Amino acid sequence: MTDTNSFPLVSYQPFRLLFQLLYISTIVLRIPFFAATALVPGLRPHNKWGAKQTFMTRLAYRILDLTSRVGITETLTLKPGNEGKRFHLVKPAPAKFYHGPLASEKVKPATIGGTWYPEAPGVDNTPKTVFLYFHGGAFIAGDGRDATCAPIAKKLLEKGGANFVFSVQYRLSGYGGVNPFPAALQDALSSYLYLLHELKIPASHIVVAGDSAGGNLAMALLLYLHNFGTTTQIPTPRAAVLISPWVAPFDYDMRDNPHRGTDFVPATYSSWGANAYAGSWPNARSDPYITQLGNPFSTPVPIFASAGTAEMFYERILKWADEMRSIQGNEVEVYHEQDAVHDTFLSAELLGFETSAWGVAQKIGEFVSKH
Repeated sequence: MTDTNSFPLVSYQPFRLLFQLLYISTIVLRIPFFAATALVPGLRPHNKWGAKQTFMTRLAYRILDLTSRVGITETLTLKPGNEGKRFHLVKPAPAKFYHGPLASEKVKPATIGGTWYPEAPGVDNTPKTVFLYFHGGAFIAGDGRDATCAPIAKKLLEKGGANFVFSVQYRLSGYGGVNPFPAALQDALSSYLYLLHELKIPASHIVVAGDSAGGNLAMALLLYLHNFGTTTQIPTPRAAVLISPWVAPFDYDMRDNPHRGTDFVPATYSSWGANAYAGSWPNARSDPYITQLGNPFSTPVPIFASAGTAEMFYERILKWADEMRSIQGNEVEVYHEQDAVHDTFLSAELLGFETSAWGVAQKIGEFVSKH
């Protein structure tokens, strides 16, 4: 496992600046090649892609690789910022709710934040569907705020069956032992209990959802409720919605992956996120709270999962879904997002997969309406 107690050499100045300048120069030199492959249909990595999709996936791959090699996790703030009154603080629940892996001696529950879309729900007796949303970003990037999650919330509100979306700003992991597991999962539980206990939203009105690493986090929360929900008297949510869930974080060696040429997530990004999140947690590669693939469990919660047929995690997601379905009583519906890369819900506008992402939103709405 990668040493997460120290930063890479290029994280430090002046090496960081020199490395970034050198790497950016290689990107600039590659732009004519990116443009050629984008403009000539026969050179595109996928015959159903357009010029923007081809060019932007190539560019995004290099930018993520640069970011990953430097390895600096962004710093979060609990100030409202541009989100204003839509940003709410979530305090830890009483200690009696954190059991098993969440009762860590080294990592304690903390106050976090979250952003409401379109606004925080008022107090009324009308049934509402609230999505508790965990953003993607390999556990080392993102904050659930407008810059990245507003387009996601828009899809869920307009097509996905949501009346309200609460996008959680869970703690991010990083080199140097910054917020390792179970920090993010503690925050997921805290935010779920916030909806149940502070806002008095019935569990039957809550849909737990997330993209990529957020999908991993949503599944880990369901596992926790399976193992400790009865003990803590925490009810299960109405449903779960997972967008390109990251079910096998440590399977980041993509050299033999059939979709290596049609996705934008470099192995360096996955490696950074998986190792920073796991930290020094024992047996992280096989721990069911971190790695869902190979660790199916029983849940009464119906699950919707989408997977892009051109994303590198496609086969892993399908295998995980089959494992979950093999347990009697589980309901797992998989939507195969044709010709799509990883997590179009997050990257659609940037990479040119808007139509595809809205199609996923439509399927989510149909799924939620059935439950």
